Amino acid sequence: MESITFREPTAADVAEIEALVTAHFSEGSSYTVDPGVGDPDYHVRIAEDESGILGVMAVDVYDDPAAVAEEMYFFDDPDLLPAADRYGLLEMGYVRPDATGRGIGSRLLERVEAIGRDHGVDCLLADSWYHGGDDSPERLFDRHGYETTHREPFDRPVEECPKCVDTCVCAAGLAVKRVE
Repeated sequence: MESITFREPTAADVAEIEALVTAHFSEGSSYTVDPGVGDPDYHVRIAEDESGILGVMAVDVYDDPAAVAEEMYFFDDPDLLPAADRYGLLEMGYVRPDATGRGIGSRLLERVEAIGRDHGVDCLLADSWYHGGDDSPERLFDRHGYETTHREPFDRPVEECPKCVDTCVCAAGLAVKRVE
């Protein structure tokens, strides 16, 4: 059995997390990472083994749907969100390309969902890039009981897409899960 540990990141992890996240985007893209150090509402977890960081995921806790919509990347309309007392917005869900298929994304998701429950979240959401790659978040969310409540296709040529092969099937997806 492989030895994977899960922990909160430190400021020293930021460069490695940024590299992991940026590897999923088109060449030349970058991504600023907030490791959540000291933020009582933003909870980041990383998975690592002896080779380094394998994956990252976070949950940000909100009471106001307008605040959630303001933080989402693809959808900014609070009317798209179901009514809830407290929201958990999933962010930075990435696994290193050479580590996919090992259940790391599922284990990270389970950990941030538990954090959300511990903080009184009754609705988990993610606005994610659904793409044609084997590691599309849509597959992860489907396996874990999320419902895609809104989808907007991207209109771009396949040669501009870092994940799709013949035709770009990418879309912004809003995945929702009620917490029991």
